Amino acid sequence: MGKESEQAQHERAEKTLLAIKECKHYLEDVEKELSRMSKKFSNREIAQGVGFAVTGIHETITYLDIVKKVIEKTERIVAKRRITADNETDNSSRDPRDVE
Repeated sequence: MGKESEQAQHERAEKTLLAIKECKHYLEDVEKELSRMSKKFSNREIAQGVGFAVTGIHETITYLDIVKKVIEKTERIVAKRRITADNETDNSSRDPRDVE
């Protein structure tokens, strides 16, 4: 894999992580607002529906956290492999006669 494609993949991962962070923040705000709204409704069915929506949003936030962790771990693994590959390339490019 070339340096350019590695950089492009890293940039896409960073953009995805930023989008996840923004989406999570938005959903947390919606979740808080819906929780407040559910307490205002006297109609039990409406309050229950809002409660279900809050639960769904909470599950979505949990899922986004999992996706974020997977992306971050993948980025760390790719970086470690890149370092290992660079080190192996450096070692193999040396003239064996230079070793004392």
